[in-house]
Amino acid sequence: MRQNAPSAKDGATIAEIARALGISRGTVDRAIHQRKGVKDEVRAKVLAKAEELGYKPNRAARMLAACKAPKLIGVLLPSIGNPFFDSLIQGIEKAKEDYADQGISVVIKEVEGYDENVHLEGIRSLIALHVDALVLATLDTPKISECLGQTELPFAAVNSDLSSKKKLFYAGPDYTKKGMLHANLLSMMGMDGKNILILKGSNSFKGHDNLVEGFVSELAEGWAYEIVETGDNDRKAEEVVRRRISESTKVDVLFISTAGAQGAIKGLSGKRMLAFANDDTEEVKALVENGNIAWTVTQEPYRQGYESIKRMQDYFITGDKPEDLITRNIIKIKQNIREE
Repeated sequence: MRQNAPSAKDGATIAEIARALGISRGTVDRAIHQRKGVKDEVRAKVLAKAEELGYKPNRAARMLAACKAPKLIGVLLPSIGNPFFDSLIQGIEKAKEDYADQGISVVIKEVEGYDENVHLEGIRSLIALHVDALVLATLDTPKISECLGQTELPFAAVNSDLSSKKKLFYAGPDYTKKGMLHANLLSMMGMDGKNILILKGSNSFKGHDNLVEGFVSELAEGWAYEIVETGDNDRKAEEVVRRRISESTKVDVLFISTAGAQGAIKGLSGKRMLAFANDDTEEVKALVENGNIAWTVTQEPYRQGYESIKRMQDYFITGDKPEDLITRNIIKIKQNIREE
């Protein structure tokens, strides 16, 4: 049954106009506020629909004022020593450039690894800069949830989700499905149950947990596995792999579920075994091309970075809670590892 359009008394939101036309909220916003980047025919349709749905001029004026007000977004990333985040940062920087004329600026706090105190200090340092919002790739722990629960700042999760009910949105992959995809690819290899060494970044990073849980849930009967945290550190990954293959514990398959691929392969000391990984950093691309890694699964980090800033800007303008962005899980092998 067709729903009645909102009355002029109620007024419509930018999100409602966008849904009615099947276009993005950003396009509607640019059309209403006479900004560049919108075709004349699209602008005409937006303005006509805005009038039809009772979009109030005074609401538009308030949104325009909000758009022009300077806003500082603080971003926390565990990117020091982790090349995965290079592309995500590029996406953030491009969004910062695209939205600069709307008063958006971004400050990025980079930290190393997954120490809870380091992440807490990083979040607090951003808050101390009087940012207007937070975008966080951080740990999902009670202390961090408590810290975020005490702030009135809007915050979003990028790359790895957060359990907090106050979170505005999440921009990143479905890690559970990503792990299940790896398990199904493994089953296609036709191998009988063997021993898998799973290298994992952190037990406190929700995405890492979900990825390994998804993988283990889809493993065929007969497979044995061991999970070891490496902190996404190449040196630690190398030490773990070298030690495990030299011990009596047998390792037949290596799953590098997060960063540290270069160190992990080095730790094999030339021993050949089935190894697979995640993401498409330059290090992983080279290892796939050389045959050290059979496949990797990427997750559109550039898009995660860009859309996290874009969605926060949309929130500043409309006040509407942005939708989550679930990025694609893309299988890469030697033949397509360099394709974008």
